[in-house]
Amino acid sequence: MRGIAIIFVVYLHVYFSAWDGVPGREVLVLHAIHLFAHGAVPVFLFVSGLLLVRSRPTSMVDFATRKLRRIYIPLVFWMFVALAYSMATEGGLSMTLVRSMLAFGISGQYYYLVVLLVLMVAFFLVAKAPWGGSARIPVAAFMVNLATIVYYQHSTVAGNFAVVAYRNPFVWVFFFSFGFYAGRRWRDLAWTEPLLVPAAAAMVAIGAYYFWSGQTGEYPVSYFGVQVFLFSTCAIVFYTALIRRLARSRIGRWLIEPFRRLSRYSFAIYLAHKPLFVVWLAGELVSNGRYSHDYLQLMTALFVVGFTTTLVFVLAIEKISPWFAATLVGIEPPAEAATPVASQ
Repeated sequence: MRGIAIIFVVYLHVYFSAWDGVPGREVLVLHAIHLFAHGAVPVFLFVSGLLLVRSRPTSMVDFATRKLRRIYIPLVFWMFVALAYSMATEGGLSMTLVRSMLAFGISGQYYYLVVLLVLMVAFFLVAKAPWGGSARIPVAAFMVNLATIVYYQHSTVAGNFAVVAYRNPFVWVFFFSFGFYAGRRWRDLAWTEPLLVPAAAAMVAIGAYYFWSGQTGEYPVSYFGVQVFLFSTCAIVFYTALIRRLARSRIGRWLIEPFRRLSRYSFAIYLAHKPLFVVWLAGELVSNGRYSHDYLQLMTALFVVGFTTTLVFVLAIEKISPWFAATLVGIEPPAEAATPVASQ
């Protein structure tokens, strides 16, 4: 699931709105991909909540040490890389860059790890409570999350308001709590398999309404749409059930194997892909080339170049210096990648 999700994350950071004159069918295709891609962050939060339970940290010190080493040291390193790039392209340090750095927005996506930190600490404390395994927690989280999305859907999400909105833990709390509850309630995720068809049917219905409302009015801004929230909720169950079924056949295992292998690099790709590879390199190689006048082709080319060069970079770093790769780039060591303790 993480291997699939990181592909969508890179796509989201390549996406830009269509210009006037773009054929309607291309806009529909890109919005379809967009709808699926917005399930990427919910997937990562679901997996993080699940693995928080499985890792069984013994104390807050133990918990903080693991997360500092695995997540937040690489984060600080890449924030300074992004700052250096921004200073080089914008003529030096400015108050705008300083504010962006302090808001974890220097590369446009690192705010997610601040939200993740808040949720991990909150649910670490929940895990210690006697009522920590109650189904009331994800139910309450769902209601709060849904209400927050409804509020933002009917608001103008822009400027400083948008900065706060994306960092609001209530926009994301259900997905983490869902994974947390699943990890405590069930030994594995076999319970999702009977829900494969109902989840798929719900995704089709929600997707149909998403396109109808978008074509007759306007599409929601980013994650701040009820359709997007409900679609992502169903998608988590659907992806989990589908992967489990595929894993039981030889062809299915062959199909999911590349994503399983990619999972170990997902955090490193997340940290590194902007701004060096998507913004600068892909932009230089693609933006003024043969695809520059075709919206769908341009988007696809930017994604392919940005994702491929980022992947090549992290693979090369791992070969050159495994210590640097694990400590500062965010690559999970092979021996640890299969264990919940070392996972993100």
